[in-house]
Parts: sequence; structure tokens; C-alpha cells
Amino acid sequence: MASFKDDPDYLGPISATPQKMVEEMLAVAGVTAADVVFDLGCNDGRVLVTAAANAGARGVGVEIDEGAVKKARTKAAEAGVEHLVEIRHGNACAVDDLSSATVCFAYLLPKGNAKLSKKLMRSMAPGSRVVTYVFRLPEEHWDEHLETCKAVASTRDRGAGGGVDTSGFNKIFLYRVPESRPDWCGDVADRRQPLASQ
Repeated sequence: MASFKDDPDYLGPISATPQKMVEEMLAVAGVTAADVVFDLGCNDGRVLVTAAANAGARGVGVEIDEGAVKKARTKAAEAGVEHLVEIRHGNACAVDDLSSATVCFAYLLPKGNAKLSKKLMRSMAPGSRVVTYVFRLPEEHWDEHLETCKAVASTRDRGAGGGVDTSGFNKIFLYRVPESRPDWCGDVADRRQPLASQ
């Protein structure tokens, strides 16, 4: 049986964002109860669950790994936020309702970010935010829309072996979708509408 890793839209290996960085990312994005947060490749759903529990934000997570989907749904239920968090088993590249997102998170390798780059720009509403962890979106297209690059000191616990300093890798990138869609992202049938004033 073919693995989801054989899918041409495979975005990279599953790796959970450290909880400290989840909270930092939500703070950098300024997530509130008024937001609709998408997480493309949501793993165990911790970004969405934390956003819902701490800020009351609604969230949608998309994850191709069925085991991770089950964990994410369990985590949301255990936190009592399943009414705010929807976890979908599916392909992040096939998401067709990104226009409803005010914030989109992605923790992907550069190849995965590149695959989603055009979709993010052409589907999300002007004024919405995109947050990536560790790896930035393609510089040639997105750097002019980069508002914040924050490095966070952190040490990952490695049990008896002690901690591993990851401060050189713990970078958060915050982008703002512009009012005018650039030519490089292609076109879509429907026109995007600016976000209402918060």
C-alpha cells in the first residue's frame, strides 16, 4: 500500500512544535477570540488547542497522517475546546477555504513552504497573517511582506542526556498578506475581500 509520503503534495516529516514556541507564535501573531486560525500540517493540534484554550480563537487543522489526526482530536476534547477546533484528515495543498482564515500557521521544511506559497497568497484575504516556524516562506516572493522575524532562546529536553540548545533554529516569521495580489501567485476565480476591521 502506498504511503502518504509518496503523495506528490507531501509537505515533509511530522514534527511537533515545542509548546513554548507555540505560545510564542500565538503571541507574535496577536491571536484573539476574533481570529480564525488555520494550521496546515497540524500534527497533534497543539497550536489550535492552545489558541482556543488561551484566546478563545476558532481553529481548523489539516493533517495527512491519520494517527496524528486522532491525537489532535483527542487533545481538543481533553482541553474542552472541541467546539472551537476542527481537525481534518486530508491534504493541506487541497484546502479550499483559506479565505476564511485570519491567521495561518505552518511548520514545514522549505520545500513544503514553497509548495504552499502561491496558495497562501492568492487564497487568504488582504490583512491576514501567515506565521512560519524555523523556515521562512520563499524569500523572493514573501520577504517584502515580512513584518517580524523573532529568534527565541530555548532548550529542548533530551532526558538523561540533558538539554540541546536550539536557540539558533527557533525563529518565528510573521507575514502580512498585501492588499494587492502579486502577479507571481497566479489567479483564482473568486476575488478576495479585505478583512473587516478588528
